[in-house]
Amino acid sequence: MAMTPLLIKADDFFCKREQSEEIEFDSGMEEGNPVIIAGFGRFGQITGRLLTALNIPFTAMEINPEQVDFVRKFGNKIYYGDASRLDLLRAAHADKARIFLLAIDDAEISLKTAAIVKQHFPNITIYARARDRKHAYQLMDLDIRLIRRETFGSALEMAGLILEGLGMSRQKAKQAMSTFREHDTSRLHAHQNMHTDDEKMIALSKSSRKELEELFEQDKFV
Repeated sequence: MAMTPLLIKADDFFCKREQSEEIEFDSGMEEGNPVIIAGFGRFGQITGRLLTALNIPFTAMEINPEQVDFVRKFGNKIYYGDASRLDLLRAAHADKARIFLLAIDDAEISLKTAAIVKQHFPNITIYARARDRKHAYQLMDLDIRLIRRETFGSALEMAGLILEGLGMSRQKAKQAMSTFREHDTSRLHAHQNMHTDDEKMIALSKSSRKELEELFEQDKFV
């Protein structure tokens, strides 16, 4: 037992030493690329693949060194870096880019990055991936409007396939999906100023559900 404090201190020492010996963030990034992709996981890579196919150059930054190594194995160019750091954004020539895709997995770092980009590079347009509705509201609070919720589109498409599987015609299923998407999006924006009040949001959620049911009844979906 007496050795425990010493072991803890030794562990702290070696952890700090390992951290100090980690590879440094890349700083020599290409100049003039019109697009910066911050976060090159499954979301960012899809955009990257499409841009590559169209020969549109971009600068991809990823904070996870294991992900960087994995992506590089497939011949992709990617930089190891924390996009929430101003010095690395400058190294990526964010002042000359037109588009900033915010595809960072961690919501806290995503919001930190968004705030820094908005403050220091006001001329760049931010397109943001939101992990969920809460994250979407937090991005909207930073005056970011070009937002896509990560699972919303694919989940809605699956719901449409399920409706068809239950016997609904493809046209009707698409109509139902469109009605749901429009209603959900309008409620997302309408409720932005109240998203920090849990009681109001619960009440609004219930009223929104009722509104949607009435919309479907009017269009004779049910």
